[in-house]
Amino acid sequence: MPEKNRNSHRQSRPHRGQRVLVHFLVLSLVWLVLTGSDWSSWLVGLPAVLFAVACSLFLAPSFFRSLSLTGAVRFIPFFLRQSSHSGIDVMRRTLLPRLRVNPGLVTYDTFLPPGSPRVFFVNTISLLPGTLSADLKEETVTIHTIDKDLPIWANIQGLEWRVAAFFGVHPSAKEGE
Repeated sequence: MPEKNRNSHRQSRPHRGQRVLVHFLVLSLVWLVLTGSDWSSWLVGLPAVLFAVACSLFLAPSFFRSLSLTGAVRFIPFFLRQSSHSGIDVMRRTLLPRLRVNPGLVTYDTFLPPGSPRVFFVNTISLLPGTLSADLKEETVTIHTIDKDLPIWANIQGLEWRVAAFFGVHPSAKEGE
């Protein structure tokens, strides 16, 4: 029995190679977002990403320690899709005055624990169509929206679940709410 517990503990912690791969994927995604589709930028970007991976492993190990490789792989396409959709939505609203703008503030209570998962969630809200995180107090996030009629709750809840999977966080008692 003690051997089983020791093995299950070993399996629950990400291996160093997985952490390096997750670092690389996340930081490559950041580079891709910053430079767009200019693939020649990777001549500078690849060494920069590799240097950033090395620095992050030594300077901010707690952020990446709990990241899930599976969660990261699932989060990246979601991130790219939502970022594109968000940009297109704002562009359409700017260029087509007939599209309604109904701005407002909404609040959302997150189940994510304090620290990296919660901060990452709040910062990522801004990539959802028509939303921008405005404030974070305890577990309550205040969100500015360009149109209160958008499916804000569904988008934010979907993002929260993906961030939870990305960090390997299991929902607390608020799961059923």
